Amino acid sequence: MAKNDLELPEEDSTMPQVANLTGVQADKVEADMARIHRSYIGSVEAQEVELYQSATGQINADYVSSHNAVLGEVHSGAATINGSAVVMLQAQDTALNGPAGIVSTQNAVLSDGATTGLMLATSVRAEKVRTMVLIASEVDGPVETVLDTRRLVVASLLAGAAAGAVVLLGQFLFGRRKG
Repeated sequence: MAKNDLELPEEDSTMPQVANLTGVQADKVEADMARIHRSYIGSVEAQEVELYQSATGQINADYVSSHNAVLGEVHSGAATINGSAVVMLQAQDTALNGPAGIVSTQNAVLSDGATTGLMLATSVRAEKVRTMVLIASEVDGPVETVLDTRRLVVASLLAGAAAGAVVLLGQFLFGRRKG
């Protein structure tokens, strides 16, 4: 095991493993419960993760709660992201208050401060949310989008037609000449 990998010993499997980390930097943490405060962890695998003023590259957990943190990739059953920035979030249930790049979720509750680049959801409840692209079955609340589902389809068709025209023009202008 590398010096900066933190794994708790499996002395008694009936006793839950809790990792309380403050002011540390580690490549990987594995525990039942991980409480991370003012630390950087490359990868976290746990049933429950709480982050406060921390950063992590990847999280795989049943439940994730973050406050003023920076998160790379999050895979979770349920996630509460408060005042944190997330690059990619995949969860069954999501409560978001902060910026996120890509969010894929079944049920999303987005607070006033939430902004996303791409939101894929079955159900979204929101208060004045800004998103670049929203693809959802149900939306409850005002959501300001740059591209909604209809505009995304039109933009995709136009981009495909433009790419096809460029390829045809390129073949016409620079194609092989016989002779």
